[in-house]
Amino acid sequence: MADDAQAPAEGGQYGLDLGVEVERTAWGEWVDPARRAAAAQRFLRLAEIDRLPPTPWAPDSPEARRLNPIVEQLFPDLDTAMAPQNAEMADAFICFVGECFAAYAGGQWIDYEWPDREYSFYDAVNPALRLDTEDEDELTAWFVMESMIGYHREEHEGMFSELAATLNEYAADHEQTKRENSRTS
Repeated sequence: MADDAQAPAEGGQYGLDLGVEVERTAWGEWVDPARRAAAAQRFLRLAEIDRLPPTPWAPDSPEARRLNPIVEQLFPDLDTAMAPQNAEMADAFICFVGECFAAYAGGQWIDYEWPDREYSFYDAVNPALRLDTEDEDELTAWFVMESMIGYHREEHEGMFSELAATLNEYAADHEQTKRENSRTS
């Protein structure tokens, strides 16, 4: 084997080291699955959640009620959520939310156009979730957080209940899309 060839990776493909460093982009670093999993795990530990349930939390479930004050203490308003001293926990929560949308609503992270720091939790990226719905909705992390923080108190008991309601709506849309796709296949 040539000195610059690498052993076959999964799938039997050979890699070739050309001696050129590949610069990772800000998006590549942010979306890295290991980084996101570690970040989501920080929130899971804080919230004392062992693992995601098989289906989304009901907005009025005991678990959602337990999580409402935890989330509200962390993010009482958008300014607090976006404050530099809260960046690590905001990132942890955003990654946790992404795991939920991936698990229940077919969500995938995409690199959405960066408007500026005012409408993004990050300096150089603007992560958004593309959801597996008929319209392939795209929700930026900023929009999800802003919507949750500004929840309708007359409709839900707290921020996490608001998020759970949104998650349940998108999960139902995702299941409907899967059923329709299976009929046409």
